[in-house]
Amino acid sequence: MNSFLKSTLSIASLCLLASCGSSDSGSSSTGAGFTQNETIQADGSNINGVYVAQMYPMNYNLHFKQVGKTALVREGDSFKAIVNYQYGPKNVEHIQAVYTGRRCPNINDDLNKDAYIDMREAMIAIGQISIPLDGSLDSQTGGGSQYPMSDDKGKYYYEQSASFERMFADLKTPDTDPTDNIIKLGENDGLTFPGRVVLIQGVQKEMKLPATVMGQEGESDVHESLPIACGILWKVPAMPTDIAPSTETTNTIPTRTRH
Repeated sequence: MNSFLKSTLSIASLCLLASCGSSDSGSSSTGAGFTQNETIQADGSNINGVYVAQMYPMNYNLHFKQVGKTALVREGDSFKAIVNYQYGPKNVEHIQAVYTGRRCPNINDDLNKDAYIDMREAMIAIGQISIPLDGSLDSQTGGGSQYPMSDDKGKYYYEQSASFERMFADLKTPDTDPTDNIIKLGENDGLTFPGRVVLIQGVQKEMKLPATVMGQEGESDVHESLPIACGILWKVPAMPTDIAPSTETTNTIPTRTRH
């Protein structure tokens, strides 16, 4: 990763971190008639209730439709993540995560003007990963080898649960790899969800992409890392009824180990 990108990500990551008791001025707007202004607490106590992101397609030249919703739910020590994904690439493994950024990439982020926003370009807008939505929510790396697969209709339903206290404690463990794109919290830092980015990645390896499309770490992962959907989390009064799996969606698409 070049020095410019590292510097940009370092600045973006500051959007996540805030001292105990400080206010997150960036989340003072409202969504669905529900206040979004959470006072960040170092113990995570500000996080409570339901947070939902309406997911919209990225890279419109791939011709994907609106792709559903993502929800994060905290009730006591229970933490749950749900992704109901519709109308995307078929039979594809999808990397997905909550990021520190506060906006989804747009056409202005297509720096090389090849009509695709690849992961290197997207990272400047979305920041760093705070919570991977993978095979285990208990730690940032514990479930990193497993991601959901879409079915032959391009759909999947992902749901994972964890102990909030265990997950939050893992966020505050030492960062053993400061060069990766996953961020940790400091001892006096907290977390907030309103206004944060959720990103979904992955297209079929058979899809023809321009040679200028770059992966996160190199050209070899351009298909699995290509952003396809993005949304912004907002706190809502209750879980939307349309995030439950439809009759045409497998209740839980089994995860598989990435090779």
